[in-house]
Amino acid sequence: MSALPIRKLTMPSDLVDIGNGDLPRKLLTKISPSGVMYWQAAPSWTKLQELALLEGLELVHVGDYRPFKQQRDLFLARMKDFPDAKRAKQTTRQWQNKTWYLHSGAQVATPGTSNHGWGLAIDAALKVDGKVVTITTKPKDCKRSGLAFLLKVAPELGWSWELQSEPWHIRYVLGDKPCIGLA
Repeated sequence: MSALPIRKLTMPSDLVDIGNGDLPRKLLTKISPSGVMYWQAAPSWTKLQELALLEGLELVHVGDYRPFKQQRDLFLARMKDFPDAKRAKQTTRQWQNKTWYLHSGAQVATPGTSNHGWGLAIDAALKVDGKVVTITTKPKDCKRSGLAFLLKVAPELGWSWELQSEPWHIRYVLGDKPCIGLA
């Protein structure tokens, strides 16, 4: 699999003076089947789901907007503050004047820095035979992965990848510019 395309995020102007993970309800829109996203990203996500259905794929998500408390709780569940410098080869984060080390699960952003906290990021997945399947760069079955679909359609709707290591994690990058693909 070639590298995932990464585009620079343009921050929407109505988010500039708001704290990450502290979005007011008026800036959030419900998404299916449950959850919320930033109001300009939500219609694009819905369109992505509709286009996936046309391809025979049921696109769902396993992560949407994360308030600060949820970011903190996720961070504390996965990261531990070991003082042992010998563990420095692990994934580390700096927070509250400490070095934190990945303890369990997937990588997680430092609280207050995640694009989930702006309502701009979503962790995409597929529902296959009633089960949620993670989108991956190493699929046993490309169609089951959903990555080929996302690579083909998501950029046209304003989505980009943030990390090469997380093909399921996409973010809405258009800022205040309207998404042409929604016409």
